[in-house]
Amino acid sequence: MFKFLVLASLLASAFAAKSYSGYQVLRVTPQSEDDLTILSVVEKAISEMVDFWKQPRSVGTPVDIMVSPEYRELVLRFIEARGLHVDIMIDDVEKLSNQQKSRKSPSTSADFDFNNYHSLSEINDWMTSFAASHSSLVSLVDLATSYEGRTIRALKVGSSSFSSKPVVWLEGGIHSREWVSPAAMMYMTNMLVEGYGNDADVTAMLDTVDFYMVINYNPDGYEYTWSNDRMWRKTRSNNIGRVCDGVDPNRNWDFQWGNAGTNPCADDYQGTYPNSEREVQEVTDYILGLNDVRVFIDFHAYSQMWLTPWGYSYRLPSDYNQQYSLARDAISALSAVYGTDYVYGSIANTIYPASGSSVDWAYGVAGIKYSYAVELRDTGRYGFLLPADQIAPTAIETFEAVKVIVKATM
Repeated sequence: MFKFLVLASLLASAFAAKSYSGYQVLRVTPQSEDDLTILSVVEKAISEMVDFWKQPRSVGTPVDIMVSPEYRELVLRFIEARGLHVDIMIDDVEKLSNQQKSRKSPSTSADFDFNNYHSLSEINDWMTSFAASHSSLVSLVDLATSYEGRTIRALKVGSSSFSSKPVVWLEGGIHSREWVSPAAMMYMTNMLVEGYGNDADVTAMLDTVDFYMVINYNPDGYEYTWSNDRMWRKTRSNNIGRVCDGVDPNRNWDFQWGNAGTNPCADDYQGTYPNSEREVQEVTDYILGLNDVRVFIDFHAYSQMWLTPWGYSYRLPSDYNQQYSLARDAISALSAVYGTDYVYGSIANTIYPASGSSVDWAYGVAGIKYSYAVELRDTGRYGFLLPADQIAPTAIETFEAVKVIVKATM
């Protein structure tokens, strides 16, 4: 009986939702190269105790660190003893997480609220209903099957002016804790449909190209962020013989793979081989089967950045000047809406080297010249816990940038 109770207790603990009560997000901004070196040493020394939301990368660029109550004082002493100033960005992670889920009542497909975050089942129901309600412009497309057996779908949006049109591929939610990404994708999908026949730019785009709107690339991980661990980032595949599950699906694409995380417990774990994740293998197969993909954009959060290839190398690609110029024009249109500032440039030179990424694959293998990774709002006040009242402005300003890029490639 005692063994049974112990087993039951262990199982209950294993399946209980992780609480982030008392967890804080600390910010340290390096003011010199010496500070940056110290922070890099600190990252290696305490990485097992904390979660670096933003890693050390350049002088003047903030480093954000989530720390649990049990390690808070130790980590603060460790950092401050090295002469670095610490600000508290988020006082209680659990409180903000609960606020993201808070709403008066669940949305129905008939009365969907784009200004709230939604569970996976609500998103799936909305996609089905939305396609059925706008069948002249929208169809539901099955792309792949996740590790846990969920269907990864896209909403294909475009007029039937002619059958074989160029493709614009937009995807969100590849990192499951970045909730504003799928939320903004849904909002922009609705903007496309509502704009057809009412907005000259949108009408021209949908008459000329087909949009593939992949609302939630990583459904297993996203479901897990609602049921078990709000800060989960990876897939949910089982790493056989390892204590930790999941692979970073944005380090697993089959181009220049192999120089990302090798620790299965790390958020950036690259997997044991490229395309080990069926989500990545099947989606890449689908993209390669499409004709004339002109644009590829993978939406993330947070940091407000519009990033070009390469991620795996500091070297710039042959098309960089055109990629950079179009990113600049897109950001100009985005910033004109609410004054939001974005940084733009290549992934490796702007944030950090990242091999096996979706954007490098899209450009390097699929040959999609205008391939971008976008880090949406904000710059760290809320980080991954962006309040729901920022979904609409995030999507509206981003849509203006998307329009600039699509119109330039039509």
